[in-house]
Amino acid sequence: MSRLKGIAKNLTASFASHLVATLQQVLLTPLFLKTYGAAGFGEWLTLSACVSYLGTLDFGIQTFVNQDLTVRYHGGDMKEFHVLQSTALRMLLGIVLTAGTLALVVLVLPLEHWLKMDGSGSGPTLTAQVVRGAVYALALQVLVSIIFGFLAGQFMVLGRAHIGGYWNNAKNVCMIMFALPCILEQTSFRFVAFAQLAAVLVCTFGALITLYRIGPDIFPTLRYWDGGSVGKILKPSGYFAMLFSCQFLVYQAPVLILQRAIGPVAVAVFSVSRTIFSMTRNVINGLSQAIGPEITKLYGQRDWPRLSRLYDHSERLIFAMIPVANVGTLLLCPLLLTVWLRKPQMFVPDIYVLFAAISVIISAKEHKLSFQYYTNMHREMARFMFGTYLVLVAVWLLLVPRFGVNGLLWAWLVAEFSQSIYTMRLNVKLFSRHERLHTIYPIRMIVLSSVLLASGVTTLPWIAGKSLLLQAVLALSVVLSILVIDVPLFGLIPLWGSLRERFRNRLISR
Repeated sequence: MSRLKGIAKNLTASFASHLVATLQQVLLTPLFLKTYGAAGFGEWLTLSACVSYLGTLDFGIQTFVNQDLTVRYHGGDMKEFHVLQSTALRMLLGIVLTAGTLALVVLVLPLEHWLKMDGSGSGPTLTAQVVRGAVYALALQVLVSIIFGFLAGQFMVLGRAHIGGYWNNAKNVCMIMFALPCILEQTSFRFVAFAQLAAVLVCTFGALITLYRIGPDIFPTLRYWDGGSVGKILKPSGYFAMLFSCQFLVYQAPVLILQRAIGPVAVAVFSVSRTIFSMTRNVINGLSQAIGPEITKLYGQRDWPRLSRLYDHSERLIFAMIPVANVGTLLLCPLLLTVWLRKPQMFVPDIYVLFAAISVIISAKEHKLSFQYYTNMHREMARFMFGTYLVLVAVWLLLVPRFGVNGLLWAWLVAEFSQSIYTMRLNVKLFSRHERLHTIYPIRMIVLSSVLLASGVTTLPWIAGKSLLLQAVLALSVVLSILVIDVPLFGLIPLWGSLRERFRNRLISR
């Protein structure tokens, strides 16, 4: 499979994944709000946040091992391949079974009291059985997803990462379909959680069967074990675990802090605004994820000229997309909250401008991070991100009770900006022996985005007061204007010419 064809297939799977994730938010968020109310929705998000940290119990094993197995497979080292694969799978199964057993303790813990869902908070009262049962089912869902992730990642070894992406999409679709009737019937959160667990189990078996059919030579087995490999796996994998822990610290910890300090309604407002920009950012991040397997392959082949070209082309394209997507979404937020959720009162201009600024910085950071992540050169970044987010959570504990969501967002913005600068420094270090990276496009993106967001502070309240049609027209006009600016600012015409020439040469060579 050619490099461009492989990227195209990965890109298709990646964008399909983000489309499914968007569909999940578009369908379930308004349905939850309508059925359970804003406070009930906030409580569901809090229950989900309680168990999300369990996803880090794979200690980054599946990510590191799948990438290492890819290098070994293409290098013909099949003996070590099967030993490493079998050892890693045994470790993951042991972790999942042990954690699933220990998680039974939540059935006797007073979680409803700790989370203020027993009537002591501002949200609806939930019984102990509902809270504890829902948390346990959600915990099992996260643990089973660890095994699912390992199996889906095996398709990358075969150079067919898109198939793993398709199974991940199928899992998310099944979670929607299984949960939908439970929500419509306004069943307890416990039944919703068990329905989603069933969806994950079904798709795990489906992925296993598919892997057996198309890759029998790499089908996982438990026959081998190498105790000496455990330390070799855990040491580099631990840094991936740090990165995954960061997802909990920055996405789930604020939900728990807001629930305790302010209440479930604040959780709902925060999560809805975050969801809107997460959906936007996922579209941008789709390209970075699509080129991820190619980064791993080129790095394994030590093909620095093509890796450098991939870095330059993807940077220009993605950094041109960032202000278009995030500023366009920001301008559409009043319309989205009115049409999608029927709750225009949830639009708070300063909160949404801050979310847009954070989304711009995270979008840039995630693209730069992919070159560290997919080359297993992520250790320094993992340490820095984990330390930064630990400090951030401590700051949130001080700021949120006094300054609410605004204080949380300003601290988050500062943390993300510092991480972005550090990530770019690591990229420079990665390529230092082969070329000198320039920062012209990141600087241009930051300046353009800053000007646009600053103007949004004064124009958003005015836009929100206009008719829905006029809001859409104004947003579209701004997006088109940014696109016109982007073309010369990021050198998109030469980039398009280069890609078109390469496609033409490839067709001629056939």
